[in-house]
Amino acid sequence: MLRRYWEIFLIIYFSFMCVVVDTVSVHQPQHPSVSWETNHFSVTAQWSEPAVLDAGCKATYNVELYSMKCPPEKASYISEWPTQELNYTWHIYEVIDAKCVALHTIFQGCGNKTYSNQVYKDIPQPQVKNISCVYYAEKKMNCTWNLISNTSDLQFFYSDKKDSLKPCVVYTGNGPMRTGCHLYGEDFLSYDWLYILFNGTHEGRPIRNMFLKNPRESVTSQPPKLHITRDRDLLVFQSSRPDFKEECWLYIFHINKCSEGDQVHTGDKHSNWSVRVPYDEACRYTVRVQANYSYLCGKGASDWSEPEDYGANNDPLWILKATVVVIPVIMSCCLLMALILFRRYKDKILPKVPEPSLLFSDVFNDKNEGKITKDLHVDRIYVPSEEVVETTLHLEPKHLKA
Repeated sequence: MLRRYWEIFLIIYFSFMCVVVDTVSVHQPQHPSVSWETNHFSVTAQWSEPAVLDAGCKATYNVELYSMKCPPEKASYISEWPTQELNYTWHIYEVIDAKCVALHTIFQGCGNKTYSNQVYKDIPQPQVKNISCVYYAEKKMNCTWNLISNTSDLQFFYSDKKDSLKPCVVYTGNGPMRTGCHLYGEDFLSYDWLYILFNGTHEGRPIRNMFLKNPRESVTSQPPKLHITRDRDLLVFQSSRPDFKEECWLYIFHINKCSEGDQVHTGDKHSNWSVRVPYDEACRYTVRVQANYSYLCGKGASDWSEPEDYGANNDPLWILKATVVVIPVIMSCCLLMALILFRRYKDKILPKVPEPSLLFSDVFNDKNEGKITKDLHVDRIYVPSEEVVETTLHLEPKHLKA
């Protein structure tokens, strides 16, 4: 009895699954695939018709691209295209950021059927990333890249035409791993597009990656050199000239006067790659220059030159400040020295004057007549001493005279 119920259950289950498969899987595009087409530098998605397509029912297909791996989120949606064919091809520049292709069937005249669920297929991703090409001089360009996986037999091909690729002659890199190519001998700025193809193997599987670059979008040059001269009341800042395409370069001068901040000036071919500014002798000028590739020709710029100085910062009011500050200080020092010297030699400079009362009292004093007091620092008047004469007489007899 139980066995009979089990058989009935299995019949119902498989019938239900067949209905689900019929309404979902068999109406989706079948056997999707995505491949790189080297000859045309394109990516092609292919598929087969749905497994079940009723008589009189027509199917068209909607192809969507996403920037995330399958199954993608709706936020990574890029764009979509309808088609009646069983394939769709994109040029390489249309799928640069794409990682997943989504397909679903749109029904016409199929009763209640309108569209199927989506089926996904990943786009084969490159084995190199961060590829960059820089045009740095006349007929000279460098391309560099990073390897996602170790690929020692990687080869680089390039051209301005997708059907006539040329091999790289000069590789750069670390050991057997190639991470760059030096291109020379052609006017790459005349290219509308630079077509790039990588060939190689990884873990026994072939690698064929394609990229598209515009050389005019990555132009640069060596940092220019700056020359400063004076022409009367003007300063002339002149930059060295570019190596190529003179008509496409603009030179940006950043001029800092008296540390007041940068002022921007532009020089080009018509101004002989120079700018002129009024000269202030009281200021120092600090100048830098950068070469910019004009947006009319493409995109790019050099590094900034080293700063160059001219003149020195001088204060035009230094005389007034010296008068107001320095001179009073000097005068104060002189006055202080004068006070010190005066204190030391005041007795000689200003002798003591006698008091009048004492002077007159000495003059009219009988006891001290003819004398001036000692306090006046004058010696007394000289008074000679009385001379003593002997008065004893001695007489001799007269006869002795004979």
